[in-house]
Order: sequence, then structure tokens, then C-alpha cells
Amino acid sequence: MKKYLHYQCKVTPEHFIRVSLSAKANVMLLDTLNFYRYQGGKPYAATSTYTDVSEIEIRVPFKSTWHVIIEQMLYPEVIRATVKVI
Repeated sequence: MKKYLHYQCKVTPEHFIRVSLSAKANVMLLDTLNFYRYQGGKPYAATSTYTDVSEIEIRVPFKSTWHVIIEQMLYPEVIRATVKVI
């Protein structure tokens, strides 16, 4: 079972999603279909993937509901996250 944090954001291309983390982690941006595939353990395609980051700003390609996934990887501590639409 994957350990991850999930945030859902309604965003347009004029804005971006700012993700700030308490420790480095992998961050993915998924559309709704691919989020459900990810959640169900099926093959999925991430719109964007960022590896080993603690802060990132993500632009979305089109207006939609987007899913930010933060994979907690193998860190023993719990990662805290702040996700904002700016």
C-alpha cells in the first residue's frame, strides 16, 4: 500500500499550485481519471512529476480539477504539506 497525501484543487492555467513540504518527497499532478487509476493500483499517467523536492510551483495545462499526490517515500517521520492555489 502506498503512503501518500492527496489534495484536490480546481485550477485554471492563469494560476499555479504551490506545494511546500516539511521534508523532501515525490510530487505528482494527476487529472481525475488518472488519480482514480493511481488510487486503485492501476497504470496511470501523471501530467507532471517532481522527484525529491521540498517546494514546487506547478502550472496546469488546462482548467480542471487536479489532484496533487505527495508520496511519503521511506521517511520515518510524517511529512506535513501546504498546498495553495496562487
